[in-house]
Order: sequence, then structure tokens, then C-alpha cells
Amino acid sequence: MKKIALSFALVLFTAVMSFAAGIDGAWKGLVEGQYKITADLKTEGGKVSGVLALTDPNPKSENPDDAGYTPFVAAQMGKNTITEGKAEGEKVTFTTLFNEKPIVYTGTLTGDKLVLTTTYNNSPIKITLTRVVAK
Repeated sequence: MKKIALSFALVLFTAVMSFAAGIDGAWKGLVEGQYKITADLKTEGGKVSGVLALTDPNPKSENPDDAGYTPFVAAQMGKNTITEGKAEGEKVTFTTLFNEKPIVYTGTLTGDKLVLTTTYNNSPIKITLTRVVAK
């Protein structure tokens, strides 16, 4: 029985660690299909750290919203340090600060796609990221 429990624990540990290593690196994508965003993620022992940044400061953006908020949102958000990050299985959670308020993100990794969700001012927000492949 001890061998079975030890084997199970080893398999579980390996799965968690392989996922954690799976989100390491550079990511790029869109917030709500509109605002360009990047993430640089690193894991160590199941803890996630890094930076999340809106990168669309151009007022003539490819996809500005009707009010033209792309440059303003990007300037407000800028680069945010990830804190309280955790990776478990294919799930990830972390926090950033926006206007001195904590924003909690939850996400799921599937291959080279990371989908994050959060809520800001009681509105749900979806962020879809894809891994940046080195050329």
C-alpha cells in the first residue's frame, strides 16, 4: 500500500511540475479580442511570477473600441508585476494591481494557449494568450 501511495504522489508531483514548466516563457494575445497584451511568466515549485502588460499605445490601433480607449487603457495599466501566483494541474491563478486595486486572474493552459479570466468593476474579462515561439 505504501508503494502505491508513493507512486501516486510521485506521478502527481511530476504532473504539477510539468504543467508549471509549461507556462514558462513569453505569451501574447488579446483582452476581449481587442487590446493587445503580453505576459512573461516563470514558475518555480508551483509558484508563478512575471509581468503582464497591455502593449497597444497606438491611438490608430487595428482594433480600438468605439470610444478609442486603447491608448488610455494601455497607459493606465502599463506593466504589472504578478504576485500570489500558483500553478496546479492545467490551472493557474495570480494577482496584479491596477489603480492600486488587486485584480485576480484564473486561467487554463491547453497546449500553447492560455485563457485567463478576471473581473473588473463587476464586469467579466477574458484574455486569450498564445505562446511566443522563438524564431
